[in-house]
Amino acid sequence: MRPIFVITIGLLLFQNKSQWENSVWAHKITDRASNTLTFKPNGVVLEYDCELNYTFHSTYKLVKDTVIIKGKDDSHSEDGGKINSYWVTSYIIKGNALIVAASKQFFRNKWSNKKIEPHETPDYVKIK
Repeated sequence: MRPIFVITIGLLLFQNKSQWENSVWAHKITDRASNTLTFKPNGVVLEYDCELNYTFHSTYKLVKDTVIIKGKDDSHSEDGGKINSYWVTSYIIKGNALIVAASKQFFRNKWSNKKIEPHETPDYVKIK
């Protein structure tokens, strides 16, 4: 594996893709439920949605200080895969935290950007 070097605000960070493999990140929804991102080898990420009780099989890539996740809504088995809903979400990596930087969704044959308010509160924190 080739290491990726990232320079952020004069600080040299060492990012190695293998450090992401099998890591788990959580976003607390309630005291008893969390959404999770589980990063696997070969650019696969499992996105668990606790409200749907469903795991989406998505892809990810690391670009500098950002992880970009691309997914498809495959949770509707009753439609035979006819729903074409996709998303792309970019997270800024800040230590053991992920903060949403940008998000867009493809639905009904058009892309729309979600409005993201700048914030410092982590959307996901590393738990494993």
